[in-house]
Amino acid sequence: MEKKIRIAYLIDTISSDKAGTEKQLLNIIGQLDRDNFEITLICLHASPWMLRNRLQCEVVTLEYRGFLKPGFPAVLWRYLRVLREKQFDVVQTFFEDAIFVGYLGKMLSKHRHSLVISRRDLGLGADEPGYHRIYKKIMPFIIRSVDGIATNAWAIKNHIVEKCKVPTEIIQVIGNGLDLPTKHREAPLLFREYHADLWVGIVANLKPVKRIDLFLRALAHLKTCETGKGFRAVVLGEGHLRSELVQLATELGIADRVHFIGTTDNVSDYLYGIDIGVLCSDKEGLSNAIMEYMACALPVVATAVGGNCELVDVMNGICVPAGDYMALGTALEMLASSASLRKTLGAKSLEKVRNSSTWDKITPQWERYYRVLEGRLNC
Repeated sequence: MEKKIRIAYLIDTISSDKAGTEKQLLNIIGQLDRDNFEITLICLHASPWMLRNRLQCEVVTLEYRGFLKPGFPAVLWRYLRVLREKQFDVVQTFFEDAIFVGYLGKMLSKHRHSLVISRRDLGLGADEPGYHRIYKKIMPFIIRSVDGIATNAWAIKNHIVEKCKVPTEIIQVIGNGLDLPTKHREAPLLFREYHADLWVGIVANLKPVKRIDLFLRALAHLKTCETGKGFRAVVLGEGHLRSELVQLATELGIADRVHFIGTTDNVSDYLYGIDIGVLCSDKEGLSNAIMEYMACALPVVATAVGGNCELVDVMNGICVPAGDYMALGTALEMLASSASLRKTLGAKSLEKVRNSSTWDKITPQWERYYRVLEGRLNC
């Protein structure tokens, strides 16, 4: 019988089971075979969501408030104590603060373990906190001293190799996983209240990097096209730009056609009601939103950034340049003109995720990766 591998996932917090990285991590924790893996979740600090929900593994919180805060030495001492007591084989970190804590733990702990850092995006652009400039200065040094880097897209791997000068062999690419959704018999009330010849949708937080403004401007272009006059659109997501975006929709003359739903627990129910899925971010890793579109058999229009082009090609959608609302609008116009084309591309979307991205395909990749790391540790 193989040795049970002890894994610690180190992350700032779990604020929701809907957010991209946190949702993926919670699914990995739930999918790993407990006969072969012993799992601990280490959070730098707790969240209201964590206090309301029971997680599927042991949870440790470090009461972290920032590495420049007076209490940081105590946080580091608590983390070193956990490393000593739990004797982990692998520590995998998510996000910059956790990477920094994990790195210091690796350097200062007497217990030998593999440190893996997760890189799941190419940065947040204008959304990044100011203090992350410090991390950008020290990150190349940290990356060159870890045992592994786990990414979810080849675009991110190539970026790390180019920017940080690390050998390609320490970078493991494992895509996001998903469960194929079930289509419910009754559509959300929105689709029963409003009729449209074409429904266009976007799933994204309402923050600058997601460029919902481009989506709205592309819809305004679609309104002027013969094939797009009867459209309606749905925006699934919440954020501080909501009032600004609602105002923009009004200025563009499409406020009566765009429905801002906010966050919802039944995203797939809405996706089954639309005809085209859109993502127009300036930056992306491997987009869970795009994968959700594909799982609902939708054609996809996405900006050609990050891992988007690894998910979307001419077989299942259209990639357009980032920041170009006219190109986005033209792509929507093309798909609006042909229901048969949308159906063909959507079928390819579903086929692609079914063959490569369901959890029965993704979980064994993580399990093999952890076995390799544990084997290297004991060489």
